[in-house]
This record gives sequence, C-alpha cells and structure tokens, in this order.
Amino acid sequence: MFTHPFHRSRGRLFHQPLHRLLRGTPQRRALAYASACVLILAGSPAAAQSEAQKPAPAVADTAHAMTAGMPGAGSSTYTLAPDSSDDIKAAINETVSPMNFIVRGIARGRLTKVNPLPHSLRLRLAADTVSVAFDDGDPVVTPSDGATVPWYNALAKETDKAHVAIDGDTLRQTISASDGDRENAISFGDGGARLHLRVTVTSHRLPKPLVYQLLFRRDSAG
Repeated sequence: MFTHPFHRSRGRLFHQPLHRLLRGTPQRRALAYASACVLILAGSPAAAQSEAQKPAPAVADTAHAMTAGMPGAGSSTYTLAPDSSDDIKAAINETVSPMNFIVRGIARGRLTKVNPLPHSLRLRLAADTVSVAFDDGDPVVTPSDGATVPWYNALAKETDKAHVAIDGDTLRQTISASDGDRENAISFGDGGARLHLRVTVTSHRLPKPLVYQLLFRRDSAG
C-alpha cells in the first residue's frame, strides 16, 4: 500500500517478452530496444573477448600497493628508543599475575627467556621475502606471499613455524611454537624513519596474552 505504483509495475515491465513491448507505447518500444542491446552486448564474442583480454593484476604491482607506506626494498637498521618503549618485565608480571604461585614463576621465567629486550632491529625487504632480526640473533625470513616456513628458535632451542602477512603499512610476522604464538606487528612512521613494534604472545597456558610495544628509530647509516 505504501509502495509507489511505478515500483510495482516496473518488475512486470522488465519481465514482459520483447515482442509485446515492441507493440506498446513509444516508451516501451525504447525500453525493448535498450534491453535487446544489453543482451546482445553481454553475449557477444567481442564482449567476452574484451573481458578475457583484461590483464590480471601483476604480483609485483599488488605487492607494491600493499607496501606503499613502508620503506623501499633493501636493508635498514633501527635502534631502540627506550624512553618511548614499554617495560617488558612489567608486562610479563602483569600477564602471569593471575596464575597460581606455583606455576607463576615457571611462566615468568619462560616468557622472560624468549622475550629479551632488543636494542636493535634489522629489517630487510626484498621482492619475495621479509626478514626481521633482533640484535645479533638469526633473522626470521618469511616469504612475502604468506607461505609458512620452518624457523629454528635459538632462544627456545626448537624449530617453529613462521609466516608474514602484509596489511597496508604493517607487517605481521607470526611465529608459531608448540605451546603458543608470537606476532610481531611492525608499522612505520615518518617515511620509515620510525618503526613501531607491537608484540603479542598467546598461549593456552597463559591467562591472557602478553602484549608490549617498542619504538625504534632508523640509524642514519641504515
């Protein structure tokens, strides 16, 4: 009752056969010709060929668009800005505080061991890989297409799995171990002069994730 009459009749109008429309009013004949043209163009070989000839997005172009806010390809070294960074020990204590005192010390020691305060970060962006390393540690090299690769964790003395996801100007490198995951979310500021690292450690053994943030500044020679 509240629908405009044109809206009620329009559906029936488009579903009528073309030969009836051609015998109707001039407006209906015009609509019939327009409908026929749409059908002919949509089903014509030329239209299909034009659609088929559209080039697929190049992988390189996609990667460039995704990393538009990041530093250019190459290697950069960043130094920690401690006054602008979280206290990792305090973050660990906050995470394990709800745990039973018997296991709290074990969890605190484990988290402290695998989350040392890094004083430098080395980043290398290549066409097909992303490499992140802290201090003098072994780099975590992951394919930029998101594939998962094995990585030996010298701190935990075990082989983990690692992959990276690129989201705008943020790199999300995830390391998966047998008892949990660590995500290094790296974003950039000032054209790559500043690097912001947000670390999130999750595990079914922890009452809540361990989260802390560190700020790094690019070395002049980096």
